[in-house]
Amino acid sequence: DHTSVLIVFSLSMSRTDGRKLVAFAGTAIVGALGFATIYLPFMADRDKLRGLFEEGEQSIPEGARREIQAILKAERESQQRMDEVVQQQQQYEEAEQQKEKQKASPGSSMWSSFRRKQ
Repeated sequence: DHTSVLIVFSLSMSRTDGRKLVAFAGTAIVGALGFATIYLPFMADRDKLRGLFEEGEQSIPEGARREIQAILKAERESQQRMDEVVQQQQQYEEAEQQKEKQKASPGSSMWSSFRRKQ
């Protein structure tokens, strides 16, 4: 019976054995947390644990190297196109500002645009 084993186990265990068991469990938990908090982030090289350590260019397979280069090239081209669009937008805005400055002559009032043209 399970109940008889439990009763026999609880009767045969003294109070000091229980305290020792709780102390051991607490020490084990604190030790595991200390190990995980201190050792793993600072001492263990996580890349080596994952197998991602680099030994130079030789460690990257040729297919992956070509794919990386293609991605980098595409990103550079995209950045160049984005820079061109930004430049065009700035030029357009500057041209619009020049037009506004030319429209507003120094002798005209702010209401001149509302007057009827004859």
